[in-house]
Amino acid sequence: MQRNFQKTSIPRLHAGEQIILESQGAYKNNFRSGWKVAQCLLTNQRLIMYQRPAIRFEIPLNDIKGIAVERLHYVLRKRESLCIVYKAREGSEKGRIWFVVNDLEKWRERIISQTSLLTVNIETIQKIAAQLGSDGRDILLYLWENHYARIDQLAELIEAPSHMHVLMEIRETINPVAEKIVGIPILSFERSKIDPETGEKVLFSWWLIGQHEKRTQSEDQLLDIFDEGSHIQVIMEVRGMEASDLRLEVERDQLTIRSEKTGSAWKEIIHLPADVNPDNHQMHLKNNLLEIKLLKTEARPPRPETGTGSGGAT
Repeated sequence: MQRNFQKTSIPRLHAGEQIILESQGAYKNNFRSGWKVAQCLLTNQRLIMYQRPAIRFEIPLNDIKGIAVERLHYVLRKRESLCIVYKAREGSEKGRIWFVVNDLEKWRERIISQTSLLTVNIETIQKIAAQLGSDGRDILLYLWENHYARIDQLAELIEAPSHMHVLMEIRETINPVAEKIVGIPILSFERSKIDPETGEKVLFSWWLIGQHEKRTQSEDQLLDIFDEGSHIQVIMEVRGMEASDLRLEVERDQLTIRSEKTGSAWKEIIHLPADVNPDNHQMHLKNNLLEIKLLKTEARPPRPETGTGSGGAT
């Protein structure tokens, strides 16, 4: 008679927890102690060292503060291991754990992508974009703005002949360039991941990994907004731009200014004191000063004068 064996090689997971990587390996949480064989698991919430029937060691991903590759003695020879630095208990020094698994580099990349160890800012994006073709730049800048996208969205973005074209651009161009600059691939495919800003579960999408450090307006950057009665006038300092580099998006009382200049992509969101007409605005750029005039929704442009006579229609 055939028996059905229940899978017991993984621990019980928390609500919403999913396994990202799983491998047989060994760990030690004291540099002078011996290695302990364990099932190593990386989930979207924890790094777990599991020996049936119990978890022997676990670290919440939010507590991971650093990661490094170190060569240590393991079974009569030196072998590369991952050293994880994590937030220890209050009043104690930072904790450390070392573990060895097959495909160590994949584990390193995935741990970084699931934590905030890598900070990605516009300067990093600019360095990578400068070494890409137009399709690669468009994909990278879109994910910088939106964090994630399905492959069909990226294919539509660059008018790709197929999804394979997008995959090749990511795997053979964007990620190899990123590895040279930041040390790891910057785009990661995730079957399921929670958007940290909205709490929404996102399925089968490409993500820009790392903690995003958005461009912020410096205190000495000029930005003035004037309510002129019938219209709103915005004066803003922008450097190194041409008017053709800029795009405006207007929605009720919100103005979004985007730069589409290669290597200098950014956006500013400005909240206006009144709703404005999305189809009626003027933009002028001179000497690094951008002037934008937006007609209020309650205002109407003057009608052209027409002749009126005292008699009836002729």
